[in-house]
Amino acid sequence: MRKHALLFPLISLLTLALAGAAQNAPARTTKIKVTAEQANIREKPDIGSSIVQQIPEGSVLEADRKEGEWYFVRYTLEDGGVIGGWIHESLVEVVEEGGPVREVVKTPTKEAPPREHAPRPIRIGKITRPEFSTGSIPLEFSVSAGLGSVAPRDLNDGTRGYADWFGASIGIPAPGPADILRLAFLAGFELSYRISPRLALGLGADFLHGANGGKIVFTDPPLTETLSTGPSVRGVPFKIMARFYPGAGFYIHGGLGIYSVKAGYLFRHEGADSWEQWKGTATGSGFGGEAAFGGEWGIAPRTVFFAEAGFRMASFHGLTGRNVYTNSAGETQTEPGTLYYFSKTADDENVYPLIFVRGSVPSEAGVVDSRRADVNLSGTAVRVGVRYSF
Repeated sequence: MRKHALLFPLISLLTLALAGAAQNAPARTTKIKVTAEQANIREKPDIGSSIVQQIPEGSVLEADRKEGEWYFVRYTLEDGGVIGGWIHESLVEVVEEGGPVREVVKTPTKEAPPREHAPRPIRIGKITRPEFSTGSIPLEFSVSAGLGSVAPRDLNDGTRGYADWFGASIGIPAPGPADILRLAFLAGFELSYRISPRLALGLGADFLHGANGGKIVFTDPPLTETLSTGPSVRGVPFKIMARFYPGAGFYIHGGLGIYSVKAGYLFRHEGADSWEQWKGTATGSGFGGEAAFGGEWGIAPRTVFFAEAGFRMASFHGLTGRNVYTNSAGETQTEPGTLYYFSKTADDENVYPLIFVRGSVPSEAGVVDSRRADVNLSGTAVRVGVRYSF
């Protein structure tokens, strides 16, 4: 009986000691590794919050709680200071499971009054030098340049058709096809707003220009005629766009724009002592779309280099402008009208496609299949550029 009386106090003391040890034991944390080329630790769990530190790929951090899609982590600086802040789950992966990461549920709180100075990073432990922090609006500005394929079929067919028609008219077959449009230079800029780590929306504009001039020499002694041709196109789309990042450093890009379009042609033939020329331009507008995929590579704390490849769909008709005829005698005739595509019979009885600005639908002798010309700027494109984050 006395033995049992002594045993109960000993068990009670042991239980209290174990409980105290459990209470004082350090909490287990989850280790996460940065998978993006560069990840931002932010002051608050919000994409618009200030950046307190930028972390390189491969860094291992300790997370002791989670709020929605954000981990609260600690990061040790080179000088021994420790920074605490929030990092988005899309930028990291779990490498060592600790205890369950504590989920934090937000409760309504009274909004804090605005601060007079820029927010300072959260410090845990040693106080070190101030860290750089951005503003609260996640804007990005991009500039780019590249090449695109173009295939304005009516303009190309009309250019080659005129060379063949002219050769048939003077009785000398064309020694080769006229040069046509295949490539265009493009440049552009975009201003975008980063809604989340995976999505950005923005506005932008491009400049697309292609031109190709060439000469064909028709020779049949003693006659020599030189024909110069010069098809050209220009497109300036003002567009709305979206970028979606399914993974770090990789994105899908789409856009819809209103295009301002201009098409031109030149037909000039020169003989031994005279020349004559037809030069026309026509403009119009319409809608077009584009899609691309690309990749990003960090080159500075807020700057990335990007490269992308994609395609655009944009076709226009009903362009209006003028045709100007000049010759070596000083004559000039200007005809305003619409850009037409039609076929005309030459002296060899063959029918050749032509493209001209005319004041009315072409209907003279030998002309068939007249219609408004289509200017198709659809094609593929590749571009490279630089994107800067404010």
